Amino acid sequence: MPDQYTVTGVLSDGEIVVLDQSVPLAPGRVRVTVETLSATQSDATFLSKLVEIHEALRASGYRSRTREEIDAQIEAERTSWER
Repeated sequence: MPDQYTVTGVLSDGEIVVLDQSVPLAPGRVRVTVETLSATQSDATFLSKLVEIHEALRASGYRSRTREEIDAQIEAERTSWER
């Protein structure tokens, strides 16, 4: 019998589910059963959730744009208007 995992998540649209945690499976086809959960107030405070998000971004290798990169993009956009 295949491995089975029960994980909660958020349905972001009719086709995309964002899981609250990863599952130890290789990429491939899976069977998903969707069950609506009642909305509950999170025990986490806004600040602790924000810290959690930043830690996940750091762990994923995400690098935010520098001020110089943003300024260069704005300048390039403004320059394109003059053409």
